[in-house]
Amino acid sequence: MHLLSETEKDTTTTTSSSSDQIKLLPWLGFASIAAFLCSSLEISLLECVDSLSMQMTPWEIALEAGVALIVLLGLSIAWWLGTLVVAKTLRMIPGTRRYSTWVCWCLWLAFPFSYFGLELLAAIRLQMFPNWQPGALSSLMSGLSLIVICAAGFFRFGLSGVQKFCRIRLAPIGWIHVVLGFAITLILLVHGVHPFHDFAGPARPFAGSRPPDIYVITIDALRAQDMSVYGYDRPTTPNLQRFAQHSFTFENFIANSNLTAPTTTSIETGKLPWSHRVFELGSFLRNSAQQETLPALLRQRGYYTAMISSNVFASPFSRSTLASYDAAEYAAPLGLAGVWMSNPAGINGQFTLFFSLLRRLGSLASFLDRVIWRRYPYPAETVFGQARDLIESRDDAQPMFVWTHIFPPHDPYWPPAPYRMRFAPRERLVQVHGHRLAPDLTASELRAQYDEMILYADHAVGDYLDWLEQTGRLDRAIVIVTSDHGESFEHGFLLHGGPHLYSGLIHIPLMIHLPGQQQREIIAQPAEQVDLLPTLLDLVGAPVPGWTDGGSLRPALEGKSLPQRQVFSMALETDSTFRPISKGTLAIMDDDFKYVIHLDTQEQELYRYKTDPSEEINLTKSDPDVAQRMHDLLISDLRKANEPLVTR
Repeated sequence: MHLLSETEKDTTTTTSSSSDQIKLLPWLGFASIAAFLCSSLEISLLECVDSLSMQMTPWEIALEAGVALIVLLGLSIAWWLGTLVVAKTLRMIPGTRRYSTWVCWCLWLAFPFSYFGLELLAAIRLQMFPNWQPGALSSLMSGLSLIVICAAGFFRFGLSGVQKFCRIRLAPIGWIHVVLGFAITLILLVHGVHPFHDFAGPARPFAGSRPPDIYVITIDALRAQDMSVYGYDRPTTPNLQRFAQHSFTFENFIANSNLTAPTTTSIETGKLPWSHRVFELGSFLRNSAQQETLPALLRQRGYYTAMISSNVFASPFSRSTLASYDAAEYAAPLGLAGVWMSNPAGINGQFTLFFSLLRRLGSLASFLDRVIWRRYPYPAETVFGQARDLIESRDDAQPMFVWTHIFPPHDPYWPPAPYRMRFAPRERLVQVHGHRLAPDLTASELRAQYDEMILYADHAVGDYLDWLEQTGRLDRAIVIVTSDHGESFEHGFLLHGGPHLYSGLIHIPLMIHLPGQQQREIIAQPAEQVDLLPTLLDLVGAPVPGWTDGGSLRPALEGKSLPQRQVFSMALETDSTFRPISKGTLAIMDDDFKYVIHLDTQEQELYRYKTDPSEEINLTKSDPDVAQRMHDLLISDLRKANEPLVTR
């Protein structure tokens, strides 16, 4: 009996001693985490470098990759410290102390290994199956499978074997990235890269006769066809219908592209996309073009210029035009996405980091917000609340130009509670991925929820307009309500962006209210976004610069006819900022026809857009002379736009 007790004691002592020999080794854990997470950046960079180089120089890409590396190192520290807290907690609980080191290392490596593995699998899939786009569920299941594989590795090789692998293979990689992170931090500081912070400069004294204030309201992804003010059968815009009773309503106002970045740049600069060269979400203005803007010209006339946006790609820091503004504010989204979408100033940032190099983290933040909060992350009220505060704080000091851009009705179509099931047959959270419908959703159901989002946006805009009226500001101001682009639910294409220029994507609202205006006027002549800059300058008595591609709409506001001309729209996401335009889609419209050419395939379309708003009847064969005439006009203008790059 005594011998048996001694044997048991020896066995227990040996087991305990063996367990104690496996140390936690915190710094090895951190280096291993950093190795996995930061190595995933190299995979993403190799995967995206060709597309990024179409809009950015190698130095600009390097700066963006440097910021991404710092973000991943920060995430490595956060995951490392959080897991240490878990391990320490386990050590304080009776019966779990002996497992704390195992649990800590499992947690340390499971998430980074899974993240690295998903990036690697995505790169392999892109090479082998480029047309396969896995959904969120597939990505989740793949991530869980990789975590299981990681856990199996622990059981197969033991904790000491895993630590040996980390010490020999992973730690050197991790520490190299840490050193590189310190060096890049210094480079970014010297370059002036820093987190963007809202700013509002002081008002300046204004002498002389005061011109009218200017309030521009852009509503993201709002197409005219789904607005009751434009004759839609659902009552989606009752507040804008009231506003239209003392405004000019343009029946055929055209967006110069189908995407936020190029269209808001066209509004801001009065230039067409082939002139300002901002083609997609990762593009921005360069050199002297950063000063050739509407707010810069208005500042020269004594205006206090401000912009508040809840879409980062409509914000001046994404277009590199912050110097044109006295105030700029970003109404960041709610939840984790709000933390994630905090934009660094001094680089392009948002698109490159959160939709390319670190897109998986962005998707994770969006997924968690959707699961946890189940609410629309971009409330319009935040934008208008910030605008009210800014206007009141600078009131009467000098004339104001205030541009507000709200995110709704942009997807995801998650209308707030008061607007749910007003048009849709059932209540659900809808988010479309890659222009694809969920299996149990029809395009008409999706459109119904989009219409509920319009109703929500209309309510928020109506409150802001009512405030302007109640405070007496509306009567002494020019107010413009419009959109950046539309939305598609037809032709088998959903949302916006991409190669198409269907009517739903580019036919958008425009309402202009002049000081003291009491009557409604409807203008049928076509107009486009680049017309807004010369129109506003003309209305306040400022000269119109020669670099604008637009024309003033003031004659139409005075009851006169506009000169005969064409308006344009273009989808050029596949073209490079630095080379002549050779791909993408171009559209030209006159009073009767809309002509579209796809430069890649030379496919052509011709429509009588006023009588065929759904664009179902292609007239290229029945009206070949019209198609040829408009083709020649469009290609001639394209050659002129390409000349500066051809002659370099």
